[in-house]
Amino acid sequence: MNTTLPMQAMAGAACLLAALHAPPASAQPTEFPPDAVPLTEASLDALAGKRYVGQTQGGQWRQMDFGPDRSYRVSFRNGILDGKLRLEGDKLCQDMRKTIESSCNEVRVKDNQLFYKRVYNGEVITLVAQ
Repeated sequence: MNTTLPMQAMAGAACLLAALHAPPASAQPTEFPPDAVPLTEASLDALAGKRYVGQTQGGQWRQMDFGPDRSYRVSFRNGILDGKLRLEGDKLCQDMRKTIESSCNEVRVKDNQLFYKRVYNGEVITLVAQ
């Protein structure tokens, strides 16, 4: 009795293993584009009334709506967070209404895009103005 796998089955298994261990094709960068610049007080104020959308590395969508007086709302698959924004150096800080802690993230801007670096895993999410 022959117990060896046919060559086609072995090749198929090798391809499957490679696909499972390969990084996702849509992996987000962890660095900002070189020509993107930090937010300033003026550019933060200019976001009022605008909406930006994008996706995380895992394919989860994010929508950021900027309101008057530096209010904001972030919508995502699991819910909505809202609060007030402020700059602390070159970081965008979110003082959220429904959570105890504030958080600050590095954010850069270029044309109609915001580049938001997640503290959680360091990925830079590209959010495009709508």
